[in-house]
Amino acid sequence: MVAPLLPTVMTVGVPIIDTVVLNGFNEYTASVTPGKLYKISITGLTDDADLEMFGSDSTFTTLATCSVDNTAIAGLSSEDCILAAPPGGAIFFAVDGTFLTTSAGTYTIDIELLTVINTTLSIPLPDSKTQMRAGVYSVDVPSGAYTVSITGLDDDADLYVFGNDSTFTTKATCFPDNTFIEGTAPEDCTLKLNGGTLNFIVDDNFSMATTVHYTALATPAPAIPDPTNEGTKSVPIVLSSETPTMGQVGFGGTSYYEATNLIPGRYTISITGLTADVDLFVYSDNFTTLANCLIDNTTFVGLFPEDCTLQVSGTTLFFTVSAETLSDGAAYIILVEPAP
Repeated sequence: MVAPLLPTVMTVGVPIIDTVVLNGFNEYTASVTPGKLYKISITGLTDDADLEMFGSDSTFTTLATCSVDNTAIAGLSSEDCILAAPPGGAIFFAVDGTFLTTSAGTYTIDIELLTVINTTLSIPLPDSKTQMRAGVYSVDVPSGAYTVSITGLDDDADLYVFGNDSTFTTKATCFPDNTFIEGTAPEDCTLKLNGGTLNFIVDDNFSMATTVHYTALATPAPAIPDPTNEGTKSVPIVLSSETPTMGQVGFGGTSYYEATNLIPGRYTISITGLTADVDLFVYSDNFTTLANCLIDNTTFVGLFPEDCTLQVSGTTLFFTVSAETLSDGAAYIILVEPAP
């Protein structure tokens, strides 16, 4: 009688390269701290293998629920699962070879402990993560409406918002919900909370880069009952870098802005938390010539956030926000930030 194979024992923070055969099923386990967040991922796939999470089920029978679930994806995409470790001190997961198109597929499998970063309301947090990791954030907030955003992305990362749920189990309802967007587009979520903590995750499972950079920010949601134009070409509204500012523009109008005291280099200008459809335009001079955005996520239709990353040679940057005539004007959050 042949004894059954035991699961491969993994160590948190130590990825391994492994191979699964067609219709095979590779089992893994790792020692974990109950209640702590972990990210389990498979990357560098050579064929269509799939990650499966079983939580505390050592029989590998019943799938567990992932807080962030990017598993069972067709093709060579990386896959991951983020969840709180179950009671018992051990977690069980597997790689399934059912859908391989060849006799075997190779991949790198990893389990990483995620640390919650406590941030401050309205203070931008530049951050970066590799594909095997994720950013986990918590912000203390009073009761009210808030916009959570990620801007200045140089590759694909996605925003997951959990509201007051500090266990990161149940996703919050966002309106609008501009999350899980492909590519470098900024993402945001506006929601109401009864105070406590505002919790969110940034995950770059679908990134093609070694490291993804972004700025995470939670601010009070913009709310202006009767938006009007602000600033003019000759006297624009003066803004400072790294200082989120609530802006507004009236019906079919244009608001003018100037960021000053910049140090020459790369910057990202973003507008988030839009209450109506507006468009961002960035200039290389005093509102005459449109700038060349190295990463251009502007003039979207709808309530999507927008941003432009560009090289700034001087100390001043000019940009406008224009409202569509189908809206009654809009409010939004403006952020000018250094870019990597």
